[in-house]
Amino acid sequence: MNNPTPSRTRMVLFVAVAFGVTYLMGIPLYFGYTSGADVNVFPLAQMLYPAAGVMLGQLVTYRKDPNLPRGFIALYLTVTAVMVVAGIVSVLTPQLSWLMISNFLIVAASLAAWGALALTKSAKRAAYGIGWRKGSGRGVAVTSLTFAGLYLLRIFLPAFLTGTQGPYLQYLTTPMPYLLFLNVVLNFFLSFLCFFGEEYGWRYYLQPRMQARFGNRLGVVLLGVVWGLWHLPLNLFYYAPETPLQSIAAQVGSCICYGVVMAWGYCRTGNLWVPVIMHFLNNNLGIVFIPDLSYQNQVYTWPDVMFSILFLAVLHLPFLADKVFSCPRSGADKTE
Repeated sequence: MNNPTPSRTRMVLFVAVAFGVTYLMGIPLYFGYTSGADVNVFPLAQMLYPAAGVMLGQLVTYRKDPNLPRGFIALYLTVTAVMVVAGIVSVLTPQLSWLMISNFLIVAASLAAWGALALTKSAKRAAYGIGWRKGSGRGVAVTSLTFAGLYLLRIFLPAFLTGTQGPYLQYLTTPMPYLLFLNVVLNFFLSFLCFFGEEYGWRYYLQPRMQARFGNRLGVVLLGVVWGLWHLPLNLFYYAPETPLQSIAAQVGSCICYGVVMAWGYCRTGNLWVPVIMHFLNNNLGIVFIPDLSYQNQVYTWPDVMFSILFLAVLHLPFLADKVFSCPRSGADKTE
């Protein structure tokens, strides 16, 4: 029997961790949801799994590479294991405030990760796609601000089209949104590890492979489908348990649309931190304009889902026409 190639080994490990662990953790998530336990650890832990799958593959196939950032990888895998255990324990000890505990764990892990990154030589960071110097500062700023602008359009454009923009405009004349925005900026440094966890898996690792196989544009769209279906346990037992089919449809549609712009930013700059910032903004800017925003136990209707997907598609899918998707292959990671 032929030995599997390093690239195949890495893909097997990535799928086993990113999807296998995610779906297996759906079992305790189900029991936690049905028993009324605080299951807020699960979405935070799940965001770590894609990068953990990539790093495990790197440890197995590149263990002799002197540029392998072993310290950062060891810290990251340890944090991921701790969050897995915390998720299981949270179901067994529902009397504890796991929302507070999970947030504390992520803040501590993010601060430790910044320290580990700072101690990692720049050559090692660059070799494994975690350096922050790639691409021009202007390119990083423009692509990140473009995504922020799209987010604001998603909030304000429907209000202007329906003539209900008054409360938003009045709110903008108060200091509250600007204070909340400063808090969001600070929170990036205290919680970046979760968003890095997804983007190191989706954009750094899987995107170039999907593009190499299916083409730059179709590969990005199919990656959005994969990314959306990866959320399945959360759709069923966290986001919208009462309307799971609508939640899954909305998830896949939004992941395709957001994924196009994140892929565009990553291809334009080659800098992983661009989609990390975009992902963070997507998940956190809402609290600036919707202070009581909650992602848990939502209820979707099919008309709302269809409108949302159409609206997002109009705003985001035109980025597929950018010439950056016309090159032979986009992205910074190499495929074999």
